[in-house]
Parts: sequence; C-alpha cells; structure tokens
Amino acid sequence: MQNMRIRPFPLLLVPILCAIGSTGCTSRTTAPNGECLADPAVQCGLPDASAEAIHLTGYSCTGTARPDENATYIDGVPQGTVCSDEASVDEKNAYCCTTFTTQCSYNPSAICPERNYGYQCLGANRPEAVNPAISCHQGVREDNLIDYCCSGTARTPSCVQSDAIGCYAGMLGWTCPVGTQPTAEDLGANKSRADLYYLLCPVPKLAANPKYETFCCFTSGLVPAGGSCQQDIEVPNCAPGKFGISCYGIDRPEQNFPRLTSCGDGVPGRSEQGYPATVYCCDFDRG
Repeated sequence: MQNMRIRPFPLLLVPILCAIGSTGCTSRTTAPNGECLADPAVQCGLPDASAEAIHLTGYSCTGTARPDENATYIDGVPQGTVCSDEASVDEKNAYCCTTFTTQCSYNPSAICPERNYGYQCLGANRPEAVNPAISCHQGVREDNLIDYCCSGTARTPSCVQSDAIGCYAGMLGWTCPVGTQPTAEDLGANKSRADLYYLLCPVPKLAANPKYETFCCFTSGLVPAGGSCQQDIEVPNCAPGKFGISCYGIDRPEQNFPRLTSCGDGVPGRSEQGYPATVYCCDFDRG
C-alpha cells in the first residue's frame, strides 16, 4: 500500500454491531470460537518504553477469539480496549491490549485490507493515541464516530512532514514519493499529533527531485453531518497547489471545508472512485 495513494472512502466501513458483554479486556474471556487469557509471555514493550509505561498487557488466544471483541456502547459512546496483533506464542494468537477502557470499539464488521482490522472511535483521538503498538489508516467519519482500519505491524511513513516547503500559515508541508499522498496516519502515534483528524491536500507540485512531489495540506474539521464532499486530487485541469473536490450531493466544498474558497460553479464529472459527482477546483483561504 506504500506505493498507492491512500484516499478516504465514505463507504469504506460498514456500521458496527454492538457486542453484548463486559466492557474491555478481562483476565479471562471465553467465547464459542475460542478463548483469550492474559499471558506474561507476550512481550508488549516498545524499544523506547516498557509495557507498563505505555499501559499495555499481553494476551494469547485460541481460535478466532480476540481480547477486544467484547466491546460495547454506553449512550452511543464506544467502550472497549484497543489491541495490536503480535507474533504467535505457542501456536496461539498473541495480542497487546490497553489496560484501560477506551472510547474505541473493535469493529468485527469493518471492511479492511488484508491483515488489518477495524475500530470505531469517538472524537479525534486516533487508536494509536491509546495503543502505540498499532498503526491505522486515515479515519472515515460515520455520524459522530470515526472508523479506522489498523494493523499491529509497524508502519514506516512514506511521506515526510517538512516546514521547508514554503506553505502558507495554517498549512503543513509534505514531501512524498510520486504516487503517494500524506494522510493523518503519517502524523504518527503521538497523541498531540494524532488529534489532527483529517488532512486535506491539494494537487501536488513536482519537487526538485522528480521522484518526489510536495503538498501544502491543512487540517480540516469533521465534515458536517450530511456532507457529501471529499478530496479529489484528480479533478481535470485543476492546477498544482489548488484543491480538487468532488461532491455527491447539492452541498458545496465551502460548506464542508470552510478554509476553501473560490471554488466556482462546479461541473459534472466523476469522483476519484468513479462515481458521478460535481467536481470543483478551489483555493485556500489565507485569511
């Protein structure tokens, strides 16, 4: 996936089914498809932090059971633990899970890439903010919650954030290999950076090295409920540095992304995913 553009898909994940059971991981969890037990043999520390310091504990599971599968909701708020899948221990599946209940729930119905699994979280805190042993793709909003596809495999960001790009105030500069695009996951697991929910990026400019492109992106707020506009850097005739946007409904880019301006009337076209949409080419409001 490192050589592909990672784009937000509004229908990437399907709604979660609320599990019935206790909140979070316990020392012993049983289920018809297997069993999970706390296991001190599962090493959950990171090179620069112990398991205790990052509040993780190890589990080993049989069958298809997971320590986080008993997540639930209280008044619409997810309640569960966040687990990374680790190397097998004694032919059992191993996991490193948070020792506390988070506002994220494991989503067994998520449609994710191979060897990835889903979480649904409240607010802007990404799952990596509570479990630094995982890496997650850019979140996709579903009503008041945000869906993620995550992996227990460490990820090396393909894009590098750089203040030397020369972007306007309020924007983040990025350098990426041609064919890739910065997303929120490139911000890493650090909580303060993970709070930056969604990067909106323009049509890229070619860097001095033709193997790379540069972007000046900004952190967008959540798209309002009912909003149908999304980033589309493949809008025809949209110049590098401008923001291509596709809208499926009657709303306009400025209504979904207030920092965009001068989007024009829009023309009939297709989104990056190939669906009929009205496409726009917008400027960034420097004010």
